[in-house]
Formats: sequence, C-alpha cells, structure tokens
Amino acid sequence: MRILVNRRGHNIRASIIAVAVFLCISLAKAQEDEASNAAVEPEIPARLRYLEVPVVVEPGLEPALPILPGPILNVDAEREAEFISLVNSIQQYSETVELIEEQGGAWDINLEESLATIGGLEQQQGNHIEAIAAFSRAMQINRIANGLYTLEQLPLLEKMIDSYTAMENWEQVDLFNNYLFYIAHRTYGVEDPRIISSLERLASWNMEAFSIGFGDALGVRLSNAQMLYRSAIRIVVVHFGETDQRLPVFLRKLASSAYQVAMYPEYAAQVAQPEFRSQQESFRRKLNEGSSIIPGSFQTGEAALLAVIDYHNKAPYSAYALAESITHLGDWYMLFDRRRRQAEDIYFEAWELLRAEEGGEYLADQLFGQVVPLPTFVDTPKNLEMRSSDTKARSAMEHDIVDLSFSVTSLGAVRDVEMLGEETEENKMRLSPLLRALRMSKFRPTLIEGRPVRSDGHVFRYRYWY
Repeated sequence: MRILVNRRGHNIRASIIAVAVFLCISLAKAQEDEASNAAVEPEIPARLRYLEVPVVVEPGLEPALPILPGPILNVDAEREAEFISLVNSIQQYSETVELIEEQGGAWDINLEESLATIGGLEQQQGNHIEAIAAFSRAMQINRIANGLYTLEQLPLLEKMIDSYTAMENWEQVDLFNNYLFYIAHRTYGVEDPRIISSLERLASWNMEAFSIGFGDALGVRLSNAQMLYRSAIRIVVVHFGETDQRLPVFLRKLASSAYQVAMYPEYAAQVAQPEFRSQQESFRRKLNEGSSIIPGSFQTGEAALLAVIDYHNKAPYSAYALAESITHLGDWYMLFDRRRRQAEDIYFEAWELLRAEEGGEYLADQLFGQVVPLPTFVDTPKNLEMRSSDTKARSAMEHDIVDLSFSVTSLGAVRDVEMLGEETEENKMRLSPLLRALRMSKFRPTLIEGRPVRSDGHVFRYRYWY
C-alpha cells in the first residue's frame, strides 16, 4: 500500500511538471506571436489636435502662413553679424555683473539693470531658460531692495511671461499672469485707469488658456475673461470716453469669448457649481463688476458687436471701418443661423455704404469679394480636442499643411469639399477630423449686387498639428 501511495504521488508530481512545461511553452509561443503581430500591425496615426485659421490660396501666389515662434537654432549668413553682436553684448554685460558683484555683493541693486538687459538679449536669441534665470534674479534683487509688491517688477514679470509662453510652460504662465495682476490690483485698485492693461492681459491669458485646454475648470476661464473685459471697457468709458481707440478692441475680444461660450456651453455651466460659484463671486466683487459670473454667449456677442458699430458712429468717420463693423454683426447672425434674413439685410447695408464712397467698388470687394472664415475675430488655432485633458504643447507636435477646395452657399455653409494634392491612407485618416471641422464651419459668403450668393472653387490652405 505504501508503494502504491508513492507511485501515485510520483505520478501526480510528474503530471504537474508536464502541465507546467506545457504552460511555459504555450506562454512563450503566445508572447512570440504577440511580438510578431505587433511588428506587422500598422502604426496608428497621431490624432489631429490643432487647426489654424486657413489662408486663401490665389493662383500664382504662395500663401503667407503665420510665422511659427521658436528658438534660433541655425543662424544664416544674413543674421550672423546680428547674432555675433548679441553674443558679444551678453559677454560684456556678464563681465559688468561680475564686476558689480565683486564690489557690492550678490544683491547689489545696480545688478538689476544689467541682468534685465542680459535677459532681453538671451530672449532675442530664443534662449528662454537663460533669459528667465536673468529676469528672475533681477526681480529678486528688486524685491529685496524695494519691497515684495512694487510696480518696478512688472516689466520683468512681463518679460518672464513672454519666455514661459514661448516655452509653452503653461503652469508658470498662469502663475505669473495672476501674480502680475495681483500687484497691479493691490497698487491701483479696480477703478484706476492704470490697471486697464493688466485687466486686458489677464483676460487674454484666460482666453488663451481656454483655447489650449489648460486647467481643470475651463468655464471659469471664460467667466474670468468676460468679467475682466467688461471691467476694462467700463474703466475706458468712464475715464476716456466712448471714442477711445481701445474700446472696439476690447468689445471684439468680449465677442470672441461669447463665441467660445456658445460653442462649449457645458463649460459655462461649470461656473454654477458650488465649488466655483463662491470663488467667482469673490472675483466679481474684487473687480467691482455688476454683471453675472455666468459667462454670456449669443446675446453678449451681439451686444458687443452692436457697441462696436455705435463706437464707429461716434468716432471720426470712416466709411470702411463702419461698414466692417456692420458686416461683423451680419457675420454673427450668419455664424449662428440666427435672424438669417436680418444678416442678409445687414450685409446689404454695409455694401451700400461702401458703394456710395469714392472707389466704392474696390472697398466693397475688400469685404465681400472673397469668402471669409468666421468668426473673423478668432485668430488662434482651433483645439479639436477641447474635451481632452491632454494639454500637450504644439511645439512638441508634428505639423503639416493641406490645400482644400470647396463651395460656399449663400448661407455661409461649406459644400463639395475636395482635398488637393496626393491622398494616402495615412493622411486620409489624419485629416478626417479636419474635413469634418471644415464641413461644420461657416464662411462669409460673397455678394452680388449686395446680396449673398453661392460661389464655387475656393481654395484655402490649412495648417494642422498632430
């Protein structure tokens, strides 16, 4: 019986070993098959992320796309002398810094000017890390000598923000923009006209942060931007009157924020949530703003564009500027399919206004001779993945261009889209979101005798990031 038990135990152990060997062989084969499959599977194209405002392609002319910012990595012959001059200047100011340090120590106030100059020179070369280091040290010296929250820091802060923006370090851009506004508000209060530039700067940053999807509460960005623009508009009117040249600029930026609210209403709804409402109410009181913390959309943009028309009626007369402001209101109605008939009448009013002027046919052609992508006051690349939490910098992405041909109806809708140039499986998959965005977009239609008509064969160049 004992022998029988031993034999059965041996048999069990042998079976276990056999199963283990079988599993090892199977696992190894599975891993080999997986590696083999991975080797032959095609790479999935990167998703399209940003889409730039398109540029019209005219026969025989190369479209002028906006110049992309970036560091100076290669210096051509034409810029070699300038480059050498900058390097020599940096060396000279560095020697000056060393001399001041030897005589007055590391925190001598006389170091500030030389360090700020070095920062500016480094910035011109695209050496933003070195520039930030110089600006930061200059600012620390200023704070030690003059106090923590003095206005003398503001030019240095602005330069640092410019470098962090060029590096697309959004956390630091956000931090220093808010710090800059804190100093200005602490010094001037909310009704002093000297705070206007700080209001506009922080509002513009909030709109930029929204467009790149930076931050957990994008609706708060829109709320902040609208309250800041309204404050700037109010202060301009109170202190400088309704014909101040900054007024239409701020009003169009307010309309731009209203457009984003209309496009992404779910973000505006965030502001009503308890965790954001008290914060925004506090910010509203800080700005002495009487408007709601909930950002406005269609009616806010409409009111802003009507105010621009009113501005041009009161400012020194310019037929083209007035006609253009009237046209933008028509664009607004066309963009949202609201008051469509009224949009046509508004276009006709602008067209008639220009045709009554000397050289009116040429002036009218400037506004209505070519279809125009709407809205005209948004010039930043469109984020096609606004609902994604990924805020990867555009500088870290690949970019390319594509020419597209299409028709535009009398209602501004896009039809008959055709991709020009070679089409591959890869770019076909990548450009699918671009084509979808184009078909959903609106253009200002061309006018014949002042009335919108369908027009065909328009070619625009699009630059996109993926």
